[in-house]
Amino acid sequence: MPRMLSVLAVLWSCIFFSDAHICASSHQCVPRENCRREEPIFDLSSTINCSDLEVCCKKSNVIDKKRSTPSLPPGSLCGMTNPNGLDENRQVDGNQARPGQFPWAMALFSKGQYFGGGSLITPGLVLTAAHILVHKSSAHIKVRAGEWDLSSSSELPYPPEERQVTKIIIHEGFQFMTGANNLALLFLDSPFQIKPHIQTICLPTSGETFAGRRCLVAGWGQRSFGDDKLLPIQQQVELPIVDGSRCQDQLRRTRMGWNYTLPDSLICAGGEWGRDVCSQSGGSALFCALENDPNRYEQSGIVNWGIKCGQENVPGTYTHVSKFKEWIDPHWQQVLSVPGDLVASMRGSL
Repeated sequence: MPRMLSVLAVLWSCIFFSDAHICASSHQCVPRENCRREEPIFDLSSTINCSDLEVCCKKSNVIDKKRSTPSLPPGSLCGMTNPNGLDENRQVDGNQARPGQFPWAMALFSKGQYFGGGSLITPGLVLTAAHILVHKSSAHIKVRAGEWDLSSSSELPYPPEERQVTKIIIHEGFQFMTGANNLALLFLDSPFQIKPHIQTICLPTSGETFAGRRCLVAGWGQRSFGDDKLLPIQQQVELPIVDGSRCQDQLRRTRMGWNYTLPDSLICAGGEWGRDVCSQSGGSALFCALENDPNRYEQSGIVNWGIKCGQENVPGTYTHVSKFKEWIDPHWQQVLSVPGDLVASMRGSL
């Protein structure tokens, strides 16, 4: 009789407390993105309770984060890159990125004109900078994913795709003059389908600093300060993360003056001669390789503002994304009600 009551108790919990998965001993609890296929198995002889942030996964289906990138299915993890691009016959020059190399990089258009970049953090949500959205209406903005050459419409076999923006949310503390709290979210009319050339970027853990690391920016912009010609092919540049106090000191030696105070919401990168991002790159992601997986990336910053570009000892400023996880997450949750086959791709954090 006691055994029967315990069995009934477990069954009752399965029905009314489905948020906590009960996992058999042949399975284990893992984050959803670490499981190829969720299997809600109930083995009453030996059970494990999963938290509401995990899924019950058969041990043979658990994805090892240290596994090499090519063995993972497209879209199964955030921050996946295509190191060699998706078109082996396409030649690239200088700082040009390869087609499809950074599949989370979004191009933003207003009334058909490119005006800045963004990053796909879920299939239906784009993270970008607030300052590039001033005086712009969501009705006129489209997001293009899988883009490489803005001047060409023939990028087969992976053509770019567009979505209409339905809502813009700008951080309530955004300050145009200082660049503080400079971030915004774009909600799309329908989620992108995850494909080899369209994927999501990981978001960092709250408070992550990225000190001493070299990171990347990929997007479209001008070649140099004062050059009004937009480079149509996606560019990439590697930049060192600069300590906040050092960055503030270096910026004080510019026209910012000795009283300049770097806002806490900014992170700095660059300060190397001839290596920088310039105008029209606003909103693009600054991203760093994961420390435990160099083939995956997380977003450390959003292109904010700089003084000219490519000057030695004059770093650029970026919105410090890890400072805003608590602001982003509630909005991120709003777009979780999408088809189940997309859920694994939507976990923009680790």
